[in-house]
Amino acid sequence: MGQRHDSSAISMSSLPADFVVTHEHQRFAEFCDACRRYRYIGLCYGSPGVGKSLSAQHYANWFHLQAYASSTMPSAADFATVAGSTTVFYTPDVVNAPRRIAQEIDIQRHQLRMLAVEAWLQAQRVQYQVRKQEEARLPPKRTASPKRQNGNVVHIYEATTLPGADIAKTYAQQRATMPDPTDLIIIDEADRLKTASLAQVRDIFDQSELALVLIGMPGLEKRLSRYPQLYSRVGFVHAFRPLRARDVRELLQGQWHPPGVVLPEEGVRDDAALAAIIRVTGGNFRLLHRLLTQIARLVEINALQTITSEVVEAARESLVIGTA
Repeated sequence: MGQRHDSSAISMSSLPADFVVTHEHQRFAEFCDACRRYRYIGLCYGSPGVGKSLSAQHYANWFHLQAYASSTMPSAADFATVAGSTTVFYTPDVVNAPRRIAQEIDIQRHQLRMLAVEAWLQAQRVQYQVRKQEEARLPPKRTASPKRQNGNVVHIYEATTLPGADIAKTYAQQRATMPDPTDLIIIDEADRLKTASLAQVRDIFDQSELALVLIGMPGLEKRLSRYPQLYSRVGFVHAFRPLRARDVRELLQGQWHPPGVVLPEEGVRDDAALAAIIRVTGGNFRLLHRLLTQIARLVEINALQTITSEVVEAARESLVIGTA
């Protein structure tokens, strides 16, 4: 789950619909699966804008978890989107303290545990309804102690009931004893963690049988190598690369575009325009998003029907393109 939510948090009906499962996301998911399977610490690094955070949020089901946590009356369908979640997604503050990190991660692990309790409760409700239906089909039973009425023995019949647990009492026990389902913690912006905070993260890892993934900028693995107590626990290192030219081409030819961005009905079909977009963005997903937004603005202003390489170049000139 994300680290916080407030009154402006996203609703269940406004979840991002523009996530695309790319080759790089698949590689990232395989990396996280390996860390989870072997209970290792994994390091993931990549340039800004390549999609590290978005992939991690999608993998952790973060958007649905945030929306569910902020919903006042979640439906059964809403619960179905978060049931079984076992991954925490956490972003530390720019200025962070070890105790604060431990507290915030613990809160999110508790939220996952409460989801597990809720799943158990819903299963109990289903079993209760099944038991009531079975009881309704059973014949009534005669009481062991008949009563006398006007001198005659009268047998009293009552509805047959099946043995069942006290749900309220059992629910309280489940809340107190339900094990923590968390098996992976993903920490984004790990470059923000100083020595004391890194020690706190290592302590969380040591005290729990779970996996840990740290995401940051290129050079993260070299910086962490200076902390042998943490680095000795690293089992996997993953480089998150920009989109391949083939991926960008497939996205655009499939008429993908960022939400709210309106392109011509045919999308980007011109080969020269496709090549220009691939060249300008270099596979950087964030830059691709910004460039398409500028292209859409030019298309609207000039009432264009097609996107050409000239339109792409004009859009590029209106962007501030750097390495960050």
